[in-house]
Amino acid sequence: MFKQLSKKAARLLAAGCVIAGMATTAQAAELRFVHAYPTASQHHKNVEWFTQQVSEKTNGEVTFRIFPSAQIMPINQELPAILSGQVSMTYSIAPVVASVEPLWGIFDLPFLFDIKVDDTSLGRKFFESEKGGGILAKAMEKRGFKLISIAPTDYPSSFYLTDSDAIETMDDLKGLKIRIAGGRIGQLAGEAYGYSPIAIAGAELVPALSQGVVDGGILPPLYAYDNKLPVKGLTIAPYAWVGLTPIIMSLAEFEALTPEQQQVMLDTGKELGARALKIVEERTANSLKALEEEGATVVIISDEDTPAWRAKAKPVWDAFVEENGEDARIMMEEAMALRAE
Repeated sequence: MFKQLSKKAARLLAAGCVIAGMATTAQAAELRFVHAYPTASQHHKNVEWFTQQVSEKTNGEVTFRIFPSAQIMPINQELPAILSGQVSMTYSIAPVVASVEPLWGIFDLPFLFDIKVDDTSLGRKFFESEKGGGILAKAMEKRGFKLISIAPTDYPSSFYLTDSDAIETMDDLKGLKIRIAGGRIGQLAGEAYGYSPIAIAGAELVPALSQGVVDGGILPPLYAYDNKLPVKGLTIAPYAWVGLTPIIMSLAEFEALTPEQQQVMLDTGKELGARALKIVEERTANSLKALEEEGATVVIISDEDTPAWRAKAKPVWDAFVEENGEDARIMMEEAMALRAE
């Protein structure tokens, strides 16, 4: 009897060791994090902060291999690579994500988000709202992705001209050739405001501005400043947040983490979102001051003038809802409700 019990105990002990070994393996994860931005960029600094925080908070159970500067693939191939299992996660940009999930086009809508240079809190409220970022997160899960964070690296885009006469009224836009990144929303916005929208890739932007192919572009301020774009007339307004940057992960790899590790990822992503917005506020104010000192004309659309600009955008908003359904309507109404609080 004693010998039989010993054998049974041995078998149980052996099985326990196997299970323990499996648990240990499940707890350890190395995630391949790719992005297209240079190591000197705020994007890369945000990635470094996020990955370091997650590794520390999980006691080294979750680690990362970071591949910046499009080392492995261009930005438009990162999401398919996540689905195929080549990489684990990326720091993408709204227009690229919108090619997979069109609801991200909400950040193209003119004047939907009342973001100010020194106060981006409305953006954070929307990202963290169940009817805002929550809808985007659920939509991404249906496509095999996990939304970890929305962590902007720039202020919303507005009108930047090569001429020093900045846009002050909607009439100033009429007849101008304005560079857009592309997409139907950009075309509709041009029709609504009276300018000619011309889709030009980012790599061709500087020659287009320098050679007069376009009179200016819908651009974010930090991008314009950091890249020394040849623009002299700057109009600052929350026109469209096209350059919004989310961190997106493989849903399968996220679900392979322990519940504790998953929570660390999401909590740290939320912290990064708030931290990133504060950095945007500080850097935008400093960059605008520097641009003015370098001779640029900077105009900020006033709170009194903003409603008229917003009203002009209604056909563009309606088209977005018509194309994308109930979720689009709920998100748009949430953005307006948050603005009214």
